[in-house]
Amino acid sequence: MAETLDQKLGALAQISQRKLTDILDRIAGTKDFIIHPDLIKPLERIMGVSILRSHGVDKIYKLEKSAPTPCTSNQRVFFIPSDMITLKYVCDKITSEISSSGSERSYHIVFVSGILGCLIQLLEEEGIYGKVRVYPFHWELIRLDSRLLSIEYPTFFKNVFLEGDHSYLSCIARSIWSLQMLLGKPRTTFIQGKLSHLVHEMVNMLSDTVQKPEREDCDIACFIIVDRSVDYVTPLLTSATYTGLLDEVFGIRSGTVEIKGETINLSSADEVYSEVNTRHFSDVYSFLGAKTKELNEELNAFKRSHNMALQEMKAFINQQLQSLMGLKKSLSTHITACEAIIDKMADLFEALITTEHNIIQCQAKRENVTYIEETMAMESADKFRTLRLMGLLSLAQGGLLSEEVADLKSQFLHAHGYENLPCFLNLEKLGILTTQAGLLPHDLKGVALANRVVQAVMLAQKLHLLPETSMDPHGLRNPKDMSYVFSGAYIPIICQLVNFIIKLDTPLEEMAKLIPNCSVFLDSNSGRKPLRSFLVYFLGGVTFAEVAAFRLLEKLTGSRIVIAGTTITNGNQIVKACL
Repeated sequence: MAETLDQKLGALAQISQRKLTDILDRIAGTKDFIIHPDLIKPLERIMGVSILRSHGVDKIYKLEKSAPTPCTSNQRVFFIPSDMITLKYVCDKITSEISSSGSERSYHIVFVSGILGCLIQLLEEEGIYGKVRVYPFHWELIRLDSRLLSIEYPTFFKNVFLEGDHSYLSCIARSIWSLQMLLGKPRTTFIQGKLSHLVHEMVNMLSDTVQKPEREDCDIACFIIVDRSVDYVTPLLTSATYTGLLDEVFGIRSGTVEIKGETINLSSADEVYSEVNTRHFSDVYSFLGAKTKELNEELNAFKRSHNMALQEMKAFINQQLQSLMGLKKSLSTHITACEAIIDKMADLFEALITTEHNIIQCQAKRENVTYIEETMAMESADKFRTLRLMGLLSLAQGGLLSEEVADLKSQFLHAHGYENLPCFLNLEKLGILTTQAGLLPHDLKGVALANRVVQAVMLAQKLHLLPETSMDPHGLRNPKDMSYVFSGAYIPIICQLVNFIIKLDTPLEEMAKLIPNCSVFLDSNSGRKPLRSFLVYFLGGVTFAEVAAFRLLEKLTGSRIVIAGTTITNGNQIVKACL
């Protein structure tokens, strides 16, 4: 089953390829391909340059907002996200080229995630609507690693959760519908959150109006769609896994990370990365050291083999040496990455983790506030980290006292500038940094409560998210509990929900009542059959901590979990969306 499932997930890239090449083939002849920088890495996951060239693309240029784009062809294809700001830059370029070179060239715009009415209106206002041809393009979920998928819409959280733009939801619904056409319709579906319910309705509408999944069986027994807002604690906490810290410190984009000028592809096809990606960071450096020692012994043994016959030497060089040298390079890469993480985090990691753990356990509040204040006073203060700690403290306490919020806000704005004031309004809108409802002026209570989002820590007792005992170093290196991703302090909510579903100690309908705004849909044949295969789709992004927790859950239960999201996210991305 595993190979079949992996092959089907691999077919998603082929579907995306076919969609884009069909568009390129409709533009006969050679053309220049101008791509927005944010779309380069996702597109590389779908298709290579050779495929583009085989469909008429001559030159490929990165869309530069200021510099003019060279031109080698009379046909220009702009490959851009569906947003107004980017389109305005493209309109300006097209208008400038038309005014300088006449109308000899033809212009085409491919909108990733579809054509919105506001985009057509902008083209009309700029006076070029009749001079360009536009094409909608929806790529399928992109496979970043084995059973890890992303639609790679990094602005989804800001556009949808903060700005209330629901136009992206149809793209998500299409991606889920495509999955069901490939894998079949699951017999059990869990939906959590307002946005997820809207997407679920859209998926059903596509099934009714376009096509229903023809397969009666399904490779996935249970489909779970959740809003990121159900658990803001997970992204705000600092992940303690190797990949989680890589993302925290350097930022991982479409499965790649840049460290000291070197671009590293993160894939389980890399033998070393597959061993360390979900390990607790305290265990990674020692593992890499032991692996390096083992490799050096193999290479030294070869060097000492003076009596090796010629044929044996040829066989070793052809069959093993190349593999060993590749392993050596990979070890060197990940050792460098570990050293870079240590350089960035060493001075603050222990105090930061202690403070985070105290916050979510509702301990030492005064000391926690003092630590936050001290981080703001530091010359090298990280404003994202400070805002994350403020939000975490608010979530754990069910809101802060009004004077506490005012004091922390004042210190932050003094340290980082008053241009950050809208960030506090946005954090309050999300329900991350709020004032305790009972202490609000009467006329403000309705507004504040209307904007409150489900607080994850309030569910801790129901879902046993906070382990009763601390995890020792051995437990972190050989984890038996998903809380290891936060050094034993907290279990991500959705990971724990899946754990409960696997155990099936409680009827599914009762389980859905554990989390607010959650619904369960069962087909007539579902009964009480054990559920061992899942697809979990996070609207608003999934974290590497959740990925690692799910991988451990697979190992402990023998289940299979496909993880999907609108993007890979972390606390920095959540906070940046609010700025």
